[in-house]
Amino acid sequence: MSRFLPLYLVLLLVLTVYQDFPLVNTIGEIGRSPIIVLFPLFIFCEVAMLAKYKKVMLASKLQKYLFAFILYLSFVSIVYVFVQFMQGSYSFGSENLLGKAVKVLIYFILILFYIRHMQLVFSKIKSYKVLYACFFSVVTLLIFIMILELMSIPHALSSFHAGSHPYWRVRLLTSESSTTGSIIVVYASILVYLTRYLGGFAKTLSIVYVSGFFLFYLFVTGSKGFLIVSLLTLVVTMIKFLDFRKKKNFILLLSAIVAMYYFIAYFSAGVVSSFSNDIENYTSSYTRMGTIIISLATVLHNPLGVGTGAYLMYFDKYVNDSINLMSQFYYRMFGIGQINAGELLQYSNSDENLGVKSGFFQWVMFGGIFSVAFFYLMARNLIVKVKSSSILFLALVFILLSLLFVALEIKYEVWLLFAFISFFLGQNEINHSNRPRVAK
Repeated sequence: MSRFLPLYLVLLLVLTVYQDFPLVNTIGEIGRSPIIVLFPLFIFCEVAMLAKYKKVMLASKLQKYLFAFILYLSFVSIVYVFVQFMQGSYSFGSENLLGKAVKVLIYFILILFYIRHMQLVFSKIKSYKVLYACFFSVVTLLIFIMILELMSIPHALSSFHAGSHPYWRVRLLTSESSTTGSIIVVYASILVYLTRYLGGFAKTLSIVYVSGFFLFYLFVTGSKGFLIVSLLTLVVTMIKFLDFRKKKNFILLLSAIVAMYYFIAYFSAGVVSSFSNDIENYTSSYTRMGTIIISLATVLHNPLGVGTGAYLMYFDKYVNDSINLMSQFYYRMFGIGQINAGELLQYSNSDENLGVKSGFFQWVMFGGIFSVAFFYLMARNLIVKVKSSSILFLALVFILLSLLFVALEIKYEVWLLFAFISFFLGQNEINHSNRPRVAK
């Protein structure tokens, strides 16, 4: 069992990265991650733990917040689906509203089970060095994948992806490059954190290795969102470490300023050029902003949220209002008389890929002010825990800012970081009666 667990953890970490699983073509978006295949195993482990301990074990505040949020979403979803039923609306496109509500709730339940399962596996690993070896193995695998992609673009590892169309950027095992930044940050930061349990030379060598991994990705990625969030993270870091009474803070602040300088000097021109080209010729910026406006309009009229089923109706209701508002905005700000809202218009009377292009605003649309409360409580709880670790603080800030740009439902590396922080830096809030003593 002691040999099996590290191998199993490596498998879990690889499956966490894999976010373009071909199963999506059979069962829909929830199959884009292979984590869904492990759902029965998660349930089996929960039943086994209940049978053994007669109570719920390893219950962190993160889990409690998420469980309460799921209960609320279930309630508001039923209410709003019932309201739509009373008005004679039973489906949107090919989607039954009640069926949609249940399917989306499964995402949330799976996230909760994933967090609990990861913390269970962490609790069974008896050595931090073994834990380090697991993350080191996966980071090394990610480096090899990036190299293979660069060598075989635009048909890199096509058999591992849901679609066989050409792709011209580094995307690891995800559907597009914009989703890879959070993976790099989470795995790199956890690996750096675990180097504290290594010897002096091994620790230095490991930090150099991880730094090389991060810089390699930085120079090959085509993700504007990653670069923008990285810059915002450095700004937040500067604000945090403005207190010069500690020498460490001064060094970190100086490092952040230097990093910001190189970011602006070497990447700003490319980001601005790419963003301008996107505004003038493509639809992604319009789609993202448009869906966020739809979310805000929905919550403005329904402060408690509209649940995970009826939101389809509200999406369709506010699409035209969103396009009109964006047209005015882009005309006044950039002098663009006509925006390319073709992708956004496809949402009208369609149930294909219907969702906000922002994890935070999508969940706010689902749960209204209760979603805002959930994110606030979760972020506050995690930020308090990472005060003792600069690297995890940086990673957490990056991920929290990323929630504005990426969907959350299958981004399991986000929940991996949250689970790791809750478990290893929040041990006082977790019942550890079944956890063996961890050796360095």
